[in-house]
Amino acid sequence: MEIADCEQPLFFITHLEVFVYRRISVSIIFLILLSGCISSPKITRYSGLSYNKSEELRVTHLQRVLLLPFEYTIDREAVIDEIAEAFSVELRKIGRFEVVVLEGKAKMLSENKIWDKGSINLNTVLQLRKKYDVDAIVFGAITHYRPYEPMLLGVKAGMVSTDTGTVLWSADGVYDSNENEVAELVKYYFESTHQKSALYGWKLILLSMRRYSQFVANQITKTLLY
Repeated sequence: MEIADCEQPLFFITHLEVFVYRRISVSIIFLILLSGCISSPKITRYSGLSYNKSEELRVTHLQRVLLLPFEYTIDREAVIDEIAEAFSVELRKIGRFEVVVLEGKAKMLSENKIWDKGSINLNTVLQLRKKYDVDAIVFGAITHYRPYEPMLLGVKAGMVSTDTGTVLWSADGVYDSNENEVAELVKYYFESTHQKSALYGWKLILLSMRRYSQFVANQITKTLLY
């Protein structure tokens, strides 16, 4: 009796099983990639920032916006220059209007005070509209300031229509880099605006008030887009 000389495989894989295995493998790879994308969620809004926009802003076409020097209690005008420059850059990035920046910080503050005993000074608004041909005025105040680690900067800002005197937009935020939530925002801001290979990485922003001011201005002004 002859025994057939053939070797039987230990298991059989049909074409259907190959197809199923491939589908499963692709699904597993997709899930791995997806989990890698969502493993570190990005914080894009800060719970310590409050803002408000009027309905008038949504229907108003702004062509020119005047940025006034911010009010401050600290005796360092260079700080005002840094923060004003940061806000002018971020407002221009919005791309919806031309930004006019005034010079002569302390003098302009005393001559063109927007707020008068808690209300809008319409005389000042009308004077600035006529002089600079602007549709709105952005003004604000520095409320908190610490130029060393951990960095701290608080800013209140607003935009008023030169046509109706209505406050179109207002925002108020205090950014303390000692808070974890703020640190995460700084990291996200750095990753979206800087080269990741930059020396010191995201902590570069925490090494100077000029860079930190740019970060805060970005966080506050982008609420105009929400």
